[in-house]
Amino acid sequence: MSSVVGNDGRARQLDRPTEPGEQFTAELAADPRRLSEVIMRLLRDVATLKRRWWPEQVDFRDRVVDATGTTLYRLSHGLGGRVNYWIVRWSGAAAPNLVWNAASDDATLVLTSTSAGTATIRVELAG
Repeated sequence: MSSVVGNDGRARQLDRPTEPGEQFTAELAADPRRLSEVIMRLLRDVATLKRRWWPEQVDFRDRVVDATGTTLYRLSHGLGGRVNYWIVRWSGAAAPNLVWNAASDDATLVLTSTSAGTATIRVELAG
């Protein structure tokens, strides 16, 4: 289950309930037309879920970076294509500034940094 905690400290569930929004009884199943409609709706929902693209992600935790802007930080993700990246956790005196470097390829993201600190970097297949 996913949730978010507000400024007031209260957690709010983000997921929907696991129970179906409708009841399907034995009496309804006895009606071939209704049974066919329910099965077709289920098949459409399953097909939609199977066709949805879920991007692969890799987190590189606790990577120490310097502020020189010249040190190359190689993150071997092996995702096989163009990737997006962002900082999901940062500890440092200044704001993070990790910049994409042209030495990157389909298997490795290469970054430089002009801020010193420790970062967790999420890398996600761009599609």
